[in-house]
Amino acid sequence: MPSVKNKKEDLNKVTPYTAIKNKLRNRILSGQFGPGGQLTPEMELCRQFNISRSTVRRAISELVEEGLLVRHQGKGTYVSFQRSETQQHLLSILVCQFGHVLGAYDLCVKGAMSACAERGYELLVSNSQNNPYTALDQVKRLNEIRVAGTIVMPLQTGPDENEELDKIVQALHGADQQVVIADTYAPESEFPSISSQNREAMHELTSYVIAMGHKKIAFLTSHPIESVIEREEGFRQAMAEHNLEIPPHYFLQTAGLDPAIQGRQAVDVFMAMREPPEAIICLHDLIALNVLKACEKRGWKVPEEVSVVGFDDLPSSAITTPPLTTMHQPLFEMGEHAAHLLIDRLEKTNVDNDLHPRLPCRLVERDSCTNRNR
Repeated sequence: MPSVKNKKEDLNKVTPYTAIKNKLRNRILSGQFGPGGQLTPEMELCRQFNISRSTVRRAISELVEEGLLVRHQGKGTYVSFQRSETQQHLLSILVCQFGHVLGAYDLCVKGAMSACAERGYELLVSNSQNNPYTALDQVKRLNEIRVAGTIVMPLQTGPDENEELDKIVQALHGADQQVVIADTYAPESEFPSISSQNREAMHELTSYVIAMGHKKIAFLTSHPIESVIEREEGFRQAMAEHNLEIPPHYFLQTAGLDPAIQGRQAVDVFMAMREPPEAIICLHDLIALNVLKACEKRGWKVPEEVSVVGFDDLPSSAITTPPLTTMHQPLFEMGEHAAHLLIDRLEKTNVDNDLHPRLPCRLVERDSCTNRNR
């Protein structure tokens, strides 16, 4: 009688049939064949994997039953993501969220959900966790459950982030999904994109801080994705127009990518300077809120000794102490608009609409920025 150990080993053993089926399934769900792409001929698969034709046919037959492949007599086998009526109304949004921090993308998700509900679609939320491998795993999961379209938020992974975004988008498109890229202006892309007018808005915010009488102005930025670069350019442009210098030690990139801690260390750095800045412009509200907390802890009075402004206008920015002056970014509307773009592509409606809209922002004046001209 075989031992319990031997039985477990038999269960865990991968047969040639299982191996070929899993490999083909993974290639299909990764979008490697493309919409309607032809599967490698059976005899070629036999040679590639050194297995019998009956084993290949068995694996293909089961993938046909799953609705991932379709056979055309005399022509070959093709990828076919067959979707039920329910699946045709199933969408997703792939966000880049750190932990449980409630930030800008939460408002985008709410906007997308609102638009989907309005037009009779269901929205699933997936999280890349700012990891390209996790993102591609999420993509395969979405392809497996036959999601019809996905809104993709950019990763913040370094020099290769555009390449990683392209892999994600192509893997979704390869499974016959419609795709919209959000929080990124990509007019050169074949896929719709939507973003805020980041450069213009940061130029306006910086000009406002200058008009309030501040000359020694610091800028707290983060990892340089496209929207970040645009805001940096808006800041530099406004400073140059007013002939104001930007010392290197006033232009700092926050430590780490986790918005729960970004900006805290920068307050210590600024306070230790011989000439601390009079105002700190933060890339986004979560950095600004951390700066306010750190200033309070260190006894650096806001706005009496240093003004602090943010960008996004998150709900928490209105109830902090002091309430935060910020630039309202239409985040809810961005998610809403992205979902409408996606559904329009699925339904082939509003084909003449702008496929790469840039939404305007507006200044919100509160108490964290004082007027030094008085």
